[in-house]
Amino acid sequence: MTANYCSNCGEALKEYAIVCANCGRPAPKENAAHETEQESENVQTEQIHENEQRPIQTKNSALALIFSIYPGLGQVYNGRFWKGIFFLIATVAGFILLIPGIAIWILGFYDAYTEAEQINKSEKPYAEASVWEMIVFLFLPVFLVFALFAIAFILFVSLLRVY
Repeated sequence: MTANYCSNCGEALKEYAIVCANCGRPAPKENAAHETEQESENVQTEQIHENEQRPIQTKNSALALIFSIYPGLGQVYNGRFWKGIFFLIATVAGFILLIPGIAIWILGFYDAYTEAEQINKSEKPYAEASVWEMIVFLFLPVFLVFALFAIAFILFVSLLRVY
């Protein structure tokens, strides 16, 4: 028997192949003559379910840009929690020297917007941002700053008692 080729991708099909091993397209009937009609319908049904496309999930680029007013929140909105943490820490640390902080903050705007665009074009995988991640991201730095001030206050008061 001569080798059959897939009409979709051109890959050589094995003698009793039901579907192309390369692209998954059903093989011609003469290639799978040994199968019953019921088996053929099952394979075709499975193939249809595999090829169904899920709805495209997108991110709002403008919203990612607006969220970036708070350093790193645009990245968290895009589903990149740890990247958002990095931008927050880098921006805060950079503000000590002023110019680097402003540059990193502006880079955060650009990164959040372009990443949302790349997600929309399916160039990067979609990642869901949970509401809890965004809430934690917003309030954890505030809590940490409050805790640092409380510790500093306690240390200051204890130093006053010593002297």
